[in-house]
Amino acid sequence: MSLPPPAIVVSLTQSIRTRPILWDQYQRTNVINESELKLIKAVDKVSKDKRVATVEGDIVGYTKLIVGDPSGGEKGLLERSAKRVEFVQYLLALAVELCEDVPSFVMSLSSHPDPYSHLITLLDHGDDPIPIITSNLLTTLISCSLHKSKVDKPTEQTLPTLFKYLATVSSSSEATHQDLAVQSYVMLLRNTHSRLTFWDMGDETMRGLANVIETAAAGSKGKATADVELGGTAAASSSSASATTALLSSTVSAANTNLKQGGVNLQLLYHVLVAIWELSFEEEIAEELDEKYDLILPLVHILRSALKEKILRVGLAIFTNLINKAPATNLPSLLLARLLPLLTTLKARKFNDPDLTADLDSCLSSLESFQMTQTTFDEYATEIRSGHLSWSPPHRNQDFWKKHARRIMEEAGGELPQCLARVLKESDEKIVLAVAAHDVGVLVKEVPEKRRVWDGLMVKARVMELMGDSDPEVRYESLKAVQEFLRYAFGG
Repeated sequence: MSLPPPAIVVSLTQSIRTRPILWDQYQRTNVINESELKLIKAVDKVSKDKRVATVEGDIVGYTKLIVGDPSGGEKGLLERSAKRVEFVQYLLALAVELCEDVPSFVMSLSSHPDPYSHLITLLDHGDDPIPIITSNLLTTLISCSLHKSKVDKPTEQTLPTLFKYLATVSSSSEATHQDLAVQSYVMLLRNTHSRLTFWDMGDETMRGLANVIETAAAGSKGKATADVELGGTAAASSSSASATTALLSSTVSAANTNLKQGGVNLQLLYHVLVAIWELSFEEEIAEELDEKYDLILPLVHILRSALKEKILRVGLAIFTNLINKAPATNLPSLLLARLLPLLTTLKARKFNDPDLTADLDSCLSSLESFQMTQTTFDEYATEIRSGHLSWSPPHRNQDFWKKHARRIMEEAGGELPQCLARVLKESDEKIVLAVAAHDVGVLVKEVPEKRRVWDGLMVKARVMELMGDSDPEVRYESLKAVQEFLRYAFGG
């Protein structure tokens, strides 16, 4: 199963294929030989059915035209005409079109002993359309190769280079370029090898995906899921394989291609979520995803304001994987992000998608069970470690502080004071700074003999600095904290 080519590839290939090329003249100058010209003319400007039948009738010939003789004896026309831009453009456009129409042609190309070595050089070509079309062709071939039981050496060597190019494209300000990169990721992240290769490249590949999630979430805060369009996705079988196919093949309808969520094109956001979902199948990635990229909270914001059922569906699929693959790491963060109340609200609605319903029930059950094991101190510690501070109940509960203040200062070698210090130093969110300053003041008051800890962490100087902050709540809580420090300034 494959996705349709990205819009930018379709536009480029259609434009290129309509341009006239003087084939006979090139044959007379020995740029192209008679057999190659015959192959091209047989599929040029003919109906799809005739093109498919022609290629299927000579798979070897058309494979050789693009990637050369499998024995290595003769280079393909694409490589031989490398200096002729119109030739390269045409042959790439033709190859993309044939790959879309003739699955056996894709299999033949990907089975070639060395299908990538020349194509990979075209990613650096100076003619803008050529790297774009090449990346789509490489994505198709490598995606096919990744279905094999063992990843072959050429695929293993080429995949990082393709990911590197796509990462560069994903940083473009053009939505069509971003969607090209992300749709390619969706096609490529089909097995453990490709996922771990992608993950091991770190920020180079992940930052583009994380930025889209953060942007969509920032524009989604405070909105509810009341406007979710139900029945917007294709029905899926209950089996894992068919559920995967339905999720990957689900696309935004033509009428909604300009729809945005949180300022992000809905189709782009959906493909980014699918890529994250694919990555979350790996235990190593599921354990580190939120720790490294802080994605759980923004993903919850996106679900809370989902414009389409398909967004809910893939979001819940991500959370299901995170819980199943790394529960100890992700359940505390999911609980802190207030996913449980959102799931409870969603549970009261009727959805036609059995996979969505199954994931919703699974996540709800897991979070409810986990919440029953958590004490108030556990919830507070999880919040402080996450850095996402808010005015949750413990912060203004005097009984909580009297019972747990000393434990907060001493447990795990003073881990929680260190977390508060980091938040005060690094965060630029006003509510986070206000809550952190408040907690420092209360801890100095309740455990005054530990106040030197705060000096060592440079917290006293930081809250004094925050007394001049532009936000009145930050100023107020910082002033109160400084007053507690000064109360003991001349003490023992």
